[in-house]
Amino acid sequence: MAGLTADDYRQQLFALLPQGIVWNSALDSTLQRLLGGQASEFARIDERAVALLPEADPRQALYTFEEWEASYGLPSSCAPAEQSMADRKAALIGRIVGGGGLIAQDYLDLAEGLGYAGAQVLEFREATVEVDTATGHTGSVIGDDINGAHWDLTWRVLLPSGVVRESIIGESVIGDPLRSWGNELVECSLRHAAPSWLILQIGYLEE
Repeated sequence: MAGLTADDYRQQLFALLPQGIVWNSALDSTLQRLLGGQASEFARIDERAVALLPEADPRQALYTFEEWEASYGLPSSCAPAEQSMADRKAALIGRIVGGGGLIAQDYLDLAEGLGYAGAQVLEFREATVEVDTATGHTGSVIGDDINGAHWDLTWRVLLPSGVVRESIIGESVIGDPLRSWGNELVECSLRHAAPSWLILQIGYLEE
């Protein structure tokens, strides 16, 4: 989206003057140079306003990125000390679109947003001994784990192992590594998203 140029604003300012031959229209006249100086400032403000539009999207934000982070409580205290811009953006988008919840898919979406596609969530239940009812057997069966009551509140997230994050042109900044790895960020994000009552275990799938 292109804004108005300094010459566009100069012509608009000139058009606002009262009608009459007293107003010199020559570009090298004192009047036109005066209007040109004012128009340059208007064009500068116009340019900055156009540049501000992408800041409404956190994926494109540059000047307001730290404000976006602060609004969502980032960077987290458990996050790695040195994160690339790509990792910071991934954490922010993950926090926005995958804020945690009561269904496993929320955590799968969060993990995928951080580069861990193919994650799994295992849910457990307490081992119970019950008799058959009209609707069928509802208790544990032979071979089930002997889980205590707290297992009803336990999930285990299994993440792909060996994930390497590549630098992306347009998202990385000077100083970011070309490749990065480590699971501190995804583990931190998952634990932050989990409600206080959930016992969240994190493991890794074999390659």
